[in-house]
Amino acid sequence: MSHRALLGLTVSLVLGLGAAAPQCQAAPPIVSLQTVLTASPASWADPSYGLFRWESFPTILVVDTLDFRFQDEMFSRLAFFLEKRGFRGRLLSDSELAGRHGWNAHDYGAQELADFFDAAALLHFPLDRAEYLLRDIALREGVLVGSHDRLVPGEGGIISISRQSSSIERRLLLTHESFHGIFFASPDYRAFCFRLWDSLSPAERAFVIRFLDDLGYDGQSRYLAVNEFQAYLMQQPAAFAPAYFQRVLLRFGSPSGHSARDMAALLSSADLLDSFLRSHFAVRAGGTLLPSSAVEGAG
Repeated sequence: MSHRALLGLTVSLVLGLGAAAPQCQAAPPIVSLQTVLTASPASWADPSYGLFRWESFPTILVVDTLDFRFQDEMFSRLAFFLEKRGFRGRLLSDSELAGRHGWNAHDYGAQELADFFDAAALLHFPLDRAEYLLRDIALREGVLVGSHDRLVPGEGGIISISRQSSSIERRLLLTHESFHGIFFASPDYRAFCFRLWDSLSPAERAFVIRFLDDLGYDGQSRYLAVNEFQAYLMQQPAAFAPAYFQRVLLRFGSPSGHSARDMAALLSSADLLDSFLRSHFAVRAGGTLLPSSAVEGAG
């Protein structure tokens, strides 16, 4: 057993979260996001999921699950605890989770994972085998670190998609989740996103929060709002953003009190985010699945 695996087992037992789940000790391959999409499940070390590191941001792990069932077992309780409107901050029992679906794709930074697993340990809350597996992967790969009797954030985070989504959905979802990955991996980008959020007017922020609430997020969480704000702006090429948010505005309808001016502020924010990502990481809006060399000639 490797030193990191032994550390994970020791922390697991100290925290009272159960023994470490059996897992392959081979390091996850460092690959492009395009490779994640095209890799055959036959190449996975486990038949239920594939584990990868994103070559552009190596502190980000990508979990590709065979189906939504396993993805829900691994991530749904996390989603409700960290993100879901009306549930955030609660550890739902298995009976409360029954029949509920988290998301078709997931993203969690090191701090969020530490908060979830520490809350479970503090309350002696029983987790499922797939959740123990997730914790042990995060420990083994440095996203979480054992410190005395608790878990603390390491580096980066974990994003996930599923093979049960269609091929088109997988591309769209992985693109969206990848911008969460950059948010987790880069303190500079994260700080820029918060500054940009704080520069919005109250009405402009309310537009985003209404949008997030409409999708089932708890938009009152500032961290969650900022993270989703940037990901929804960056998930498509800049040229497609006006049509996307025009549909959002139409869905709200005139009684909402929001206007095209609020949408225009979002599109201006998208340009600023796109400019930051291009200059710092050679990544453009909607373009994380492209090779970095393709960014130079992109319009």
